[in-house]
Amino acid sequence: MRIGFVGSGLMGAPMIRNLAAAGFDVRIYARDPEKARDLPGRLAPSVREAASGTDALCSCVTDSPDVEEVVGAALEAERPPSLILEMSTIAPRVAQELAERAAARNVHYLDCPVSGGPPGAEAGSLAIMCGGDAEAYERATPILDVLGDPAKRFHCGPTGAGLVVKLVNNLLVATITAATAEGLAIAQAEGVEPALAREALRSATAGSWQLENMFPKILDGDDSPGFRAKDLRKDLGHAIDLAGRPLPLGDVAVDLYQDLEPDLNYGAVARRFLGPAEP
Repeated sequence: MRIGFVGSGLMGAPMIRNLAAAGFDVRIYARDPEKARDLPGRLAPSVREAASGTDALCSCVTDSPDVEEVVGAALEAERPPSLILEMSTIAPRVAQELAERAAARNVHYLDCPVSGGPPGAEAGSLAIMCGGDAEAYERATPILDVLGDPAKRFHCGPTGAGLVVKLVNNLLVATITAATAEGLAIAQAEGVEPALAREALRSATAGSWQLENMFPKILDGDDSPGFRAKDLRKDLGHAIDLAGRPLPLGDVAVDLYQDLEPDLNYGAVARRFLGPAEP
């Protein structure tokens, strides 16, 4: 099966490696070819050439304008892919518009945003939230099985539904992370080490993915990206736009993440609450 893949960053690169290891013939387009030189697959000079003649095109880029550019180029290919799997997190409305454009060229479009960060991409254990035609979803299964854990994959409904669920996920990620940091800061101020409080809370009713996976890194003072603050801010903007009304907690989350250094991990928001990491 021939796969075109656009985007070779923190998430795209391990996805490409996993597809190639599973036996897919992968053709890659990267804006900076040097970053993709060591990836298993053939480098293409353009999106159009990466997409032409493939069975499916996967895209993992930054935001709606980037996706519009990628899909537009793919649909202009001499032989466009029969299936587009959009792994990026964008506005659901844009996905719906692109699905209509794709259908005019007999191309099926699925929004398939992912969750799990670079570790999940490396392990092939991503959660994937899909929106689009049920038949196209079934056709995409062999690809999605390689990229993510089937037990954590959901067909959420028509085009855009996967993105709706992903945006809700990231809104919750933002608020839970900030609230957890605020709570651990109370423990710290009262003389309880945050690491000890975290251990106790993991087994209590406040246990969460963030306590389990993110806060060890936070408490070690490691703000290197997995999921960058600027990308979470972008997703929060889409979530607020989707709601179309004030969100009492969501609006506060937007403010909390607003001034974070853009290329730090989003967990750096904890520095607003917690004292310095223990040496």
